[in-house]
Amino acid sequence: MLKEMVHDGLCSLWQGAAVKNDQLFRGNADFSSWMSQEEAGFSEGMGNQYQPSTDTLVKVLKHFPISEQDAIIDLGCGKGKAMYLMGRFPFKKIKGYDLSQELVRIANQNFEKLRMPKCQAVQADAMTYQDYDEFNYFYIFNSFPQEIFQVMIEHVMESILRRPRDCYFIYLHPVCHDYLITHTPFQLMYKRKSVVSWFDYYCYEYKAC
Repeated sequence: MLKEMVHDGLCSLWQGAAVKNDQLFRGNADFSSWMSQEEAGFSEGMGNQYQPSTDTLVKVLKHFPISEQDAIIDLGCGKGKAMYLMGRFPFKKIKGYDLSQELVRIANQNFEKLRMPKCQAVQADAMTYQDYDEFNYFYIFNSFPQEIFQVMIEHVMESILRRPRDCYFIYLHPVCHDYLITHTPFQLMYKRKSVVSWFDYYCYEYKAC
């Protein structure tokens, strides 16, 4: 009971601080208010509820040799908070997809308000999406149940084998870590742990040669 109370208290503090942070953006961008599966327009078996990525992603990305030759995709981008943070780095392209048309609408509205033309969100299903060839960075915040994660990562690996390249996979709250390291060639390269598992970042790399 105490553990649940502490967890709920931390979640409330996180949400409150994040919503206040949104008010600092031009036009009051909406990155931080959570959205349930029902509100987003899909069932629990199709994806997890929307929660914004943490600002720690900026510190994590500083561990990578990001240049204007790199492109990143957010797998289950929600309202685009992670993509906004990625915009601080010289990626040539920042794209994300989400199953929810409403979340995608909010994400693109946020990017328009903040004048971030490099960022684009599209509505797509991870079970069928396969347009990964132009990306060498992949990001996810525990967007899907493991059954969907497995299909998604198979599509990613098909792309990497079709067009060999060095790749990085950045995973916030890595629920499917064991599956990733046992069923793909991605190898763990860096961890950034937190007192709350939701805030743990695990980073992986794949070397094409």
